[in-house]
Amino acid sequence: MTVKLSISVPDDVAAYLQSQGNASAAIVDAVRRVLPQARRERQRAAAQAYGEYMRRRSAQQAEDDQAMIEHSNDIALRDAQW
Repeated sequence: MTVKLSISVPDDVAAYLQSQGNASAAIVDAVRRVLPQARRERQRAAAQAYGEYMRRRSAQQAEDDQAMIEHSNDIALRDAQW
């Protein structure tokens, strides 16, 4: 699916796009190069927020989480033959 957009760009960018055989393809290529970087930035921000959350937990909360994980693993592995 494609969507037609109308955008305003600086003169130098307009000159470059006009020199391209397919301005849409040039724009798509440029934006797709930026997308992974934006995704990494979002992932980095989420990891920092999670790290901050983990640092603020009390010792009791960490202990409770560990117990829940161990109980969950016990339930999941019940009757498993290793």
